[in-house]
Order: sequence, then structure tokens, then C-alpha cells
Amino acid sequence: MTHSYNITGMSCNGCRSTVEKTLNAIEGVEAVVTLDPAVATITMEKHIPTSKLQEALTKAGDYTIEMGNSTDIIHKTEESAKENSCCCGTKKTA
Repeated sequence: MTHSYNITGMSCNGCRSTVEKTLNAIEGVEAVVTLDPAVATITMEKHIPTSKLQEALTKAGDYTIEMGNSTDIIHKTEESAKENSCCCGTKKTA
């Protein structure tokens, strides 16, 4: 089964790579992560709760994952990316 998740906290390709590697390290997960839009497309062998995905991402950095393709969530993701520092210590500017 394949699901799309919105990711917040990514502001550069380094962040995107960290999130993708972290998700792919979870057994039974194959993830492709894009930065714009900030989405993870995850194929999983069996259902994995979003809370387990979030737990892994929390250990990797200040990232959050939410199920769905809501326009409101996408706008929130864009706004959050403008405010957050990225994993490499730079600040994203609009």
C-alpha cells in the first residue's frame, strides 16, 4: 500500500535527504521524499502507524509527518519552512 504524507521542518535538500533516509531505515518502508512540495510518498508492506514514523523523524531532527493531502496542511508546511532553521544551520529566507 502507498500513502502520501505531508512533512514539516524541511528547508533544504539536506533535510529532505535526512527525512528520506530515516523513513527508509524503518523495516518494510520504501519512501520517496520531495522538498517542494514537502511530501513523503511511502510504500509499506503492512500498515505502519503514523506515530511510529513520527517517532523515527523526531530522533532525526525537528520534523513532523501528517497523513493526507489537505491544502491547509500544505500551506502550513510552506509557512513553517520559511520560519525554521534547517539541519545544516542555515536559515531559509522567503
